[in-house]
Amino acid sequence: MRSVRRESAAWATALPVAVVLTGCVSTQQIAARTRLVNARVLASQTTTTVARPDPNVTVGGLTLIHARTGTAIVVPLRNTSSSTLTDLPITVGVHARGGRELYLNRSANLDYFDTHVAAIAPHAVTTWVFTTNRRLTAAAPFATVGWPQRHPSLTNGLPRIDASSHGGARLSVTNASTIPQYDLPVYVVAVRGGRDVAAGRATVPHLGTHGTTTLSVSVLGSPRGATLDVIATPTIFS
Repeated sequence: MRSVRRESAAWATALPVAVVLTGCVSTQQIAARTRLVNARVLASQTTTTVARPDPNVTVGGLTLIHARTGTAIVVPLRNTSSSTLTDLPITVGVHARGGRELYLNRSANLDYFDTHVAAIAPHAVTTWVFTTNRRLTAAAPFATVGWPQRHPSLTNGLPRIDASSHGGARLSVTNASTIPQYDLPVYVVAVRGGRDVAAGRATVPHLGTHGTTTLSVSVLGSPRGATLDVIATPTIFS
């Protein structure tokens, strides 16, 4: 279901990304972006619960990837509607022994995009990745996507964000739009033999208009001999 660039996988530890505040925008645009970022910060301070699923989003087959240092869950998503969907709440967890549901991202003070999908274009597919330092082995993962509570304004569709691998270890992320991005999530999934075998996530704090940054992402799993999917989803839309 993913439509992303694939490269040979190699890995390194996460590297810091500098925050550079640039870009010429109107006062109204600055205010709207500030309100959106502040609303997301406030939302991240409370728990996120999906009361009822959004029928416009189909959740594909999930993959649970476990390692000595934690667990990653890869969640393929499809937008079946003709509208752009943004700020979609998502709960993820595993079916523990006895059938009990163990939720992994219902705690307060998580990163906003650990509990929300930034955006999915009309009739498009994307991948969302959740990571935790909890070790979960023989468990079946689940995810539920709910209706958005925030509705950021959209102008001409989603801003274009390009992401690729440079030799696997370092990733390149480019904002090909005139809209600066904040708290940009970047997901990586290593695929071998048609199976997801490793995954990880990182955040670019700020990526200015037509800006490019490089970073490395540590992953959970066994990426040796795999190819790499890199997914970067825009967070600011106008």
